[in-house]
Amino acid sequence: MHRTNGISHPAVHVTTPNAIVDSYVPLTTTTQPPPTTTARPFTVTVQSRGRPQVNRGTAPPRSRPTLKPSTEIVSKAQEFVDIYRHPPARPPTLYPTPQVDKPAAKCRKDVCLLPDCNCGGADIPGDYLPEEIPQIVLLTFDDSVNDLNKGLYSDLFEKGRKNPNGCPISATFYVSHEWTDYSQVQNLYATGHEIASHTVSHSFGEQFSARKWAREIAGQREILAAYGGVKLEDVRGMRAPFLSVGGNNMFKMLWETNFTYDSSMPIYENRPPSWPYTLDYKLFHDCMIPPCPTRSYPGLWEVPMVMWQDLNGGRCSMGDACSNPPTPDGVYKMLIKNFERHYTTNRAPFGLFYHAAWFTQPHHKEGFISFLDTIVAMDDVWVVTNWQALQWVRNPTPLALLDNYEPFSCNYPDRPKKCNNAKVCNLWHKSGVRYMKTCQACPDIYPWTGKTGIRSSRIDNDIEN
Repeated sequence: MHRTNGISHPAVHVTTPNAIVDSYVPLTTTTQPPPTTTARPFTVTVQSRGRPQVNRGTAPPRSRPTLKPSTEIVSKAQEFVDIYRHPPARPPTLYPTPQVDKPAAKCRKDVCLLPDCNCGGADIPGDYLPEEIPQIVLLTFDDSVNDLNKGLYSDLFEKGRKNPNGCPISATFYVSHEWTDYSQVQNLYATGHEIASHTVSHSFGEQFSARKWAREIAGQREILAAYGGVKLEDVRGMRAPFLSVGGNNMFKMLWETNFTYDSSMPIYENRPPSWPYTLDYKLFHDCMIPPCPTRSYPGLWEVPMVMWQDLNGGRCSMGDACSNPPTPDGVYKMLIKNFERHYTTNRAPFGLFYHAAWFTQPHHKEGFISFLDTIVAMDDVWVVTNWQALQWVRNPTPLALLDNYEPFSCNYPDRPKKCNNAKVCNLWHKSGVRYMKTCQACPDIYPWTGKTGIRSSRIDNDIEN
């Protein structure tokens, strides 16, 4: 692929504030899960004074689809598989850290040192100049993985798009449990994508206890390992549904269960944008959707959701919550405008945070693919996973050395093969039958919060129901 250095078109200047949430195309088949049609919680409308207002949205409908009999249903008998043979762990620390779960102090750059700690903000890790480092792009998708989005992911990731080192571009999938086809999760993982936790039940979590958060987030990590073939140690991150974080309860749970990062907190300030930071110390930015953490969780990273501006001046922390233009060219211009804010300043990671349903509008998909092809052709842009990006932040490496930079490589022989012959597990859930696809052993029950059906589960066994 021919690559370029930089982009040749100007940014779009806008002044009018406005922000709306797109509607989603209705489901056209009765054999698939229903799409999410909820308003998202990450749109803000710019106010003339005072704090921006955040639209928190409403819970998504969970109606049961009409089921079609399957001829591939297999026995539910499950052999014992120890999913903790690859236990989760954060990177080891090199320097002294604050005491866990104590009130967080203001971050001091003389004691908050890489690779363990980063204060956040606009400063480039490693004190490099912008032109010396890659522009990292983070493409992420939230919610279930199934036939409704299989074609989209094929169009994005199976058409030969590569990073400058010749490896395919990759994304992070925040997977929720209900309606997920775990054979497709295994296929995404096998081809180099990152799989992260998006809870079991996809519920608002601001009132959850630490125990409930563990059932949702660590429980979904176990489900991904048992039925999606994902090594437990590779499920490093999470995103809260509706960006409804749970304050200290949630972050204490993440620290205790050895997660490496969260990516749920929007940052309003975007000129210049913020880099990922650790939660050793106080947040340096306003809390957009309370409750945010106020205590210290050393070594736990936050990949912030730096807000975009749409062409009307409204701000949003996910691409599908912006006021999206009605044409492919307009979508392209909005994406380029926001990309340039990162690329021409401090090159903090640029987030493309989406739900797959947004791409069912043809002009959205066309404009996005045009934008993706533009940036993939640039020789200093890398489309990588959140964990790959954090490895770069922990160990900043200049552009000149990235061709042989191990975290950006595409050598993962220890991952499972793609699943070409999925089993269909016939299970009872919520007064109805569910068919759950997997290439692993079927569970005895439909996995749910606190009852995953995994014999080696530590969440089911360690937490009271």
